[in-house]
Amino acid sequence: MVDDVRRIRADEWREYRELRLEALKDTPLAFTEQYETSVRRPDGFWRERVGRSATDGTVAGFVAVNAGRFVGKATCIIEPEVTEHVSAQIVGVYVQPPARGRQAGTATRLIDAAVTWARRDAGADRVRLFVLEVNERAQRFYRRFGFVATGNTMPYPPDPSYVELEMEYRGGGAATGLG
Repeated sequence: MVDDVRRIRADEWREYRELRLEALKDTPLAFTEQYETSVRRPDGFWRERVGRSATDGTVAGFVAVNAGRFVGKATCIIEPEVTEHVSAQIVGVYVQPPARGRQAGTATRLIDAAVTWARRDAGADRVRLFVLEVNERAQRFYRRFGFVATGNTMPYPPDPSYVELEMEYRGGGAATGLG
């Protein structure tokens, strides 16, 4: 069970770093950033990263907290392309194994927070994400939430032998009420 899902605070960079490094070890194919690179990053890198996610209007980091400890995370970024639409991308989704599953609802609450921020606070009319083609469990979760495959794909940057599928939020899932 999760006590709270909220936007991260700038002073929580140490907790975020710990969870991010755990995520990179636990599910390395879910992230383009690799553990070996991240573990060597200085404290200033983490302070800046979390500071932006806590206060910037173009990126928002969300954490799931249980008993005062981070158990999940997701980030939403407003994409810099200048078009007639405002587009957001959800990245860096991770939930610790004990907090996973439909009953726990942790991932649902994190994605709900990210989609809500993108649509209501940042004015995005498009919210998308990429998921590995081989990660069928994540694809099922995102479909239940209201994401659909767009048909667009791209090679997974660290290993182009894998393909990432683009999915776009179309509403109708979870508790967002934004559909």
